[in-house]
Amino acid sequence: MGRRRKVNAHLPLGIRLRFGTYWYVRGSAPWVRLGREYGPALVKYAGIVGAKPEVRTIQQAVAQYMEWATTRKKKPLRASTVIGYKTSAANLAPIFGHVELQDLEASDVYRYLIERGDVQANRDRALLSAAYSHARRIGAFKGEDPTKKLQFRNEELPRKRYINDGELAVLLSTASPKLSCILHFSYLTGLRQSDVVRVKLSDFDEVDGLLIETGKTGAVVPIGWSEDLRACVEEASRLWTRKERLYLFESAPRGRHAKRGVGPYTTGGLKALWRVARAKAGIKDVRLNDLRRKAGSDKDSDEDAQNLLGHADVKTTRRHYRAKPKKATPAR
Repeated sequence: MGRRRKVNAHLPLGIRLRFGTYWYVRGSAPWVRLGREYGPALVKYAGIVGAKPEVRTIQQAVAQYMEWATTRKKKPLRASTVIGYKTSAANLAPIFGHVELQDLEASDVYRYLIERGDVQANRDRALLSAAYSHARRIGAFKGEDPTKKLQFRNEELPRKRYINDGELAVLLSTASPKLSCILHFSYLTGLRQSDVVRVKLSDFDEVDGLLIETGKTGAVVPIGWSEDLRACVEEASRLWTRKERLYLFESAPRGRHAKRGVGPYTTGGLKALWRVARAKAGIKDVRLNDLRRKAGSDKDSDEDAQNLLGHADVKTTRRHYRAKPKKATPAR
């Protein structure tokens, strides 16, 4: 009997993953290339061995869904989604990992949501649902998805942390010059982190300002010039001087990340820099995304905030991005 796998334990017997490509390996026979995408690789494998891919337990289904969703050519999962799914997979494994797909009931999922009682449980359920849908697509499961029967989710209260002007000034002054420029730009434009890092020089027009298609919703957000925004973009050009640069903010990673080469910052890299600056500033309970909330909160009206943030529904703006405390006047 061969040794048990220590990595990629979810892969069926005979499949190996090498440098992003799946191979079928048997003894001394030549390796058979199955492809780079997990779903098609499983189909090709099944055709070779005459059996369906083994996806019996929830842990196998979750692992294979994540493998497929992160390697597919069209719309692979975003890095932030992958990080969240890994957290959810770790939460689900000890509770449901050994359970076979057909044995999970809606009441089991409901009990999990109730006992955890937090927003993370909703995220865990979302991954479980995606894994069941994928299992149905590859023919590993034909029953009813137990996650679809619930009309319940733990209440998700909107975050209301507002960065006041004094806190912003401290954060900008303690951050490195480059990070300070990025943070200032994030506040002025109200863009999501994932959009900030991929703003290109070609997205700017000398007259009209910035025009960018947001990654999350695909909404096209036009942001006109202001004195502060123009000064911030000019400061970026003084800090990032490579002539061939494409992006407004350009990263040149070193060490183990050097192989990525020169290009845009990653959201993970930006968050790492942010954590250092936040610690130096000594400001607690503040997140990078709170700059987007401050941008929306500092606009004069809900409609102005909605236009800046690119929301389709003003209710989203009011619920999540209008957090600036309102001054009350004395009764007399």
